[in-house]
Amino acid sequence: MKIAILGTGSLARLYGAVFEADHPLMVGRQLGRYQLIERDDTQSWHVPRFQRWEDPAPGPWQVVLIAVKWPGMPLARQWLERWVQAETYVVTLLNGMGQEQALVPPLTMSQLSPAVTTDAAFRSDNPAQDIWRVSIKDHGTVRLTETSHANEQTLKQQAASLNLCWEWHQSDYMLRLRWTKLIANSVINPLSALSGQPNGTLLQLPLWRLAEPLCLEAENVAQSVGVSLNGTLKWVADLALSTASNRSSMLQDVLSHQPSEIESITGYIVRQANQAGIPVPTHQAILHLIHLL
Repeated sequence: MKIAILGTGSLARLYGAVFEADHPLMVGRQLGRYQLIERDDTQSWHVPRFQRWEDPAPGPWQVVLIAVKWPGMPLARQWLERWVQAETYVVTLLNGMGQEQALVPPLTMSQLSPAVTTDAAFRSDNPAQDIWRVSIKDHGTVRLTETSHANEQTLKQQAASLNLCWEWHQSDYMLRLRWTKLIANSVINPLSALSGQPNGTLLQLPLWRLAEPLCLEAENVAQSVGVSLNGTLKWVADLALSTASNRSSMLQDVLSHQPSEIESITGYIVRQANQAGIPVPTHQAILHLIHLL
């Protein structure tokens, strides 16, 4: 399988190791030989086939996995415009939503598969000493949107041969799943970033009082696009407790002084709300606070 992985962050490295036998091309700003540390402290080393964004990558590519964070989407789009053809099947593995609006065109809907994953990993790099490391917090499930694209079957067969927990679902189911995850991210990510606390601590903070209006506002916006969700607050609270020791990706971005994914999470909800004429004052306040942070 001829595969490229856009991004060099934690998930990109995880999937680079998963598909290592296919010699994937990893595309980003910087990456060297990296260490993968499993939950049981098992360690492995991987030497990626790496190129910078501006380097030529003519392909032809059967599969492209997009594992950049939202601020890197313009770079991913430029790369796709240059090197992806109609025969390429593209999977997006981003927090939040808005992939369709950002990538169609240059892609078509028939070749784009938005996905969600419960895989969890974090980086602990030291570029000055050429140390690249990613620790696996959890091996979860990747759920992808079914398309009619020919190379979807290529990826399905490879995932099955590697015994991966990758599942393909119809678009209606995936839209509901993506909105459910979006609402969870719109609560846990910014509240953890604002408080500097791991997920499980959030419920003990006065800041958690914002969780209910955040959920209710997002449910109303989801309803406006045909996704009926109710009672998400309890699900979000249970998720925060079940991942109690985790530091959200947005908190990690703040601590490492990196741009956050707020525009694909809270920003997306606010944009959809504005189009539908639905008030979302709590989300607007959160968006403003994260931008200030």
